[in-house]
Amino acid sequence: MSPDPDGSKGDGGDWSRVLREAAPYLGLGTSLAGAVLLPIGVGWWLDQRWGTAPGLTLAGALLGLVAAGVQFVKELGGRKKP
Repeated sequence: MSPDPDGSKGDGGDWSRVLREAAPYLGLGTSLAGAVLLPIGVGWWLDQRWGTAPGLTLAGALLGLVAAGVQFVKELGGRKKP
């Protein structure tokens, strides 16, 4: 039995519609976090390897924030408004 948000014993069509509409946004947080954390991690690793701390870590953070911002705008810009 599928959950029914309004408490009625229908076929769950409304609930399915809500999940279909929300599905594209469910992975957005994870992909944005990855877009920020991956360049920071690479920058930290290179700082440790080359002894340039904290320069490359900060550069990675800046790069990650810009990449996440671009990805966020593209993701929301491509969505159809109801």
